Amino acid sequence: MKVELGSKAIDFNMKDIYGNTVRLSDYRGKKIILSFYRNVNCPFCNRQVHKVMSLGNRLKKQGVQLLFFFESSNEKLRSSTFHQGISPWPLIGDSEREVYNKYGVEQSTLKMMKTMFLANVNKAKKETAAYNLPEDKDASLNLIPADFFIDEAFTVVRAHYGSHIDDHVDIDDMREFAGIANPFKNVS
Repeated sequence: MKVELGSKAIDFNMKDIYGNTVRLSDYRGKKIILSFYRNVNCPFCNRQVHKVMSLGNRLKKQGVQLLFFFESSNEKLRSSTFHQGISPWPLIGDSEREVYNKYGVEQSTLKMMKTMFLANVNKAKKETAAYNLPEDKDASLNLIPADFFIDEAFTVVRAHYGSHIDDHVDIDDMREFAGIANPFKNVS
């Protein structure tokens, strides 16, 4: 079941890739960007993570907390040099998709197939080749990404459920949520 706008965020208690306990409620009072990605090897997801990390310092300055979920295990994520570099943001493996299910993150073969028509798979693979990403043969092929913006009152103010595998929330929307001015945005 999808999360409704205006509803309270659904708390969880998970371990990150370093064994630290992460509770969403520990960040109450901050703006939170909660993102659900596919697996450690997904070129679309990792390209998005790279874009988000380029905003990392500015998000931190604005007091925004990022939390990244991957359907790969913590061990698999820890084996990836690229994913180790995501620190200081919590990176959480949820191979059982426990929190994915709480947030209504879906699996859809139709949406996965739609990606082949709307996204350039080869380009995404080329762009992420340097990350030297490990394989995850246990991961599903049809998990669709999702992103949630949670305000200081612990209320979901944006729920972005992807329409295909490469449909992540727009970086400009993250900037706006965080209160970061985009110097390149056309102001009329």
